[in-house]
Amino acid sequence: MRKLIVLISLLSLAGCLTTYRLPADAEMQPLKPDEGYFGLVFNSLDPLKNIQFKNMETGSEFYEGRLERGVHQMTLKVPAGEYCLVGFDVYDFRVDYQDKGFCTYVEAGEMNYFGEFIVRDPVTVASINFNRYVALLSKDHPEVCKEYIGIGC
Repeated sequence: MRKLIVLISLLSLAGCLTTYRLPADAEMQPLKPDEGYFGLVFNSLDPLKNIQFKNMETGSEFYEGRLERGVHQMTLKVPAGEYCLVGFDVYDFRVDYQDKGFCTYVEAGEMNYFGEFIVRDPVTVASINFNRYVALLSKDHPEVCKEYIGIGC
């Protein structure tokens, strides 16, 4: 019985740790018919970890690892739907947003730019800086940038 409880716990935890983030230098894989790219930038004076997103249609949540301080793009390949940034850890402090957090809709077959999140512990401001996102994406994923954005890559 104890082994069964441990197995169920590990499987449920594994579901939360699924990563949708495109690893740097990864070869571009075509999107499935129900998938889209979801791009955002984090601009933080502090390292961030356990960045939590939620699919508002399915209720599923996932976490994306760690970002060092500085300006970083994050591009996720996810099923189409509404996604919210609902929180993250900064040092030993958890930042959770009320009222679903910051949300956007990801359309299938598209590059969906979410925004730039300026994190100044614990305040977060969302802004639009598409040019910075494109510049960062073109360095990390030039094929994805050319295929889904084109101009500026």
